[in-house]
Amino acid sequence: EILLKDSAHLQEEGAEHAKRKKYNRQEEAQALYTPEDVDPVLKLLKTMPRSSGFDISPEFHVESFDAGHILGSSSLELTIREGGKKIVVVFSGDIGRYSQAILKDPTTPPSNADVLICESTYGDREHQAGDPEEQLAQIVNRVVKRGGSIVIPAFAIGRTQTFMYYLRRLEDQQRIPRIPVYVDSPMALSATDLYIKHKEDHDLEFVREEGSDGKGDPLNVHEFHLTRTAEESKAINNVKIPCIIISASGMVSGGRVLHHLVQRLPDAKNAVILAGFQAEGTRGRALQEGAKTLNLFGQAVPVCAEIVEMGQFSAHAGKSELLRWLSGFPAPPKQSYLTHGEPAAAQALQAAIQQKAGWKSAVARYLDTVALGA
Repeated sequence: EILLKDSAHLQEEGAEHAKRKKYNRQEEAQALYTPEDVDPVLKLLKTMPRSSGFDISPEFHVESFDAGHILGSSSLELTIREGGKKIVVVFSGDIGRYSQAILKDPTTPPSNADVLICESTYGDREHQAGDPEEQLAQIVNRVVKRGGSIVIPAFAIGRTQTFMYYLRRLEDQQRIPRIPVYVDSPMALSATDLYIKHKEDHDLEFVREEGSDGKGDPLNVHEFHLTRTAEESKAINNVKIPCIIISASGMVSGGRVLHHLVQRLPDAKNAVILAGFQAEGTRGRALQEGAKTLNLFGQAVPVCAEIVEMGQFSAHAGKSELLRWLSGFPAPPKQSYLTHGEPAAAQALQAAIQQKAGWKSAVARYLDTVALGA
């Protein structure tokens, strides 16, 4: 619900902005869908238990396992019984990191899977080494020292909460000054409420920091400013003292962060932290690869701010973590297909699986058809 409604709202905002500025090549920019379109869809959805089985029909049974990627993320085991045969299909979903803040580690389904469909986002590389908390402290201190501000394009679910957690810890340890932190994403605010509510996904360290009464709030930085309305968001432009702005979207493909980058990118005192996967063709990837200008709202904005990549904050398992997750199966699946990765990443993971585990796997191709259990 949160994702669909926020996506619809952003599309409406983007279409309206394109109409006003007249930079869209189409005759009239339109949202793909609106918030009014979402409610009928939600009525068709049915929730399933977080950690137990669910019968879709007499032939289809689903089991859910914690994927450790974001709150509520799951790997699914689908058991199909048809014509006297039983086939078990496992969908990895997005697999998370091990020993990361807030959430529990990923759980590999203990399945004798006939078919595995596995993501391969980071199948060809590991994440940056180093202590993310220490690196974040260094960035905050040097930017504040030169009088700048930090913009963090962050996925509303997952990365925003991780940054809030580390900033609170660093403040409490007096390793960074207490400066204003603006969370400028209505969806992130709603998601943060859910992170606090759903304690069943929390790891032991986070539970300890919440306290025995469960009333502690490890995500609440000391100078925390919530901005829900467009007017509150625009008011951040008037903040001239050092501050931190956390705003969606994480790949700089849309959302309010675009307005903040228009304001902050041209100033060398400022910094932008890229904290997650940046897909090919996105503005985030352009910044990652050293772009000197960024096209925002039909204008070329100079990139003078410091661009810092912090791969440690990615919510996707790195190559060795993917292999660790795969090693949890009691036996190799009869068929394995790799998805959700750029070609080089999927092919590298395919080779690693063959080398490390001795499994045969295939890189899934668009519109391919395969027989399950063949």
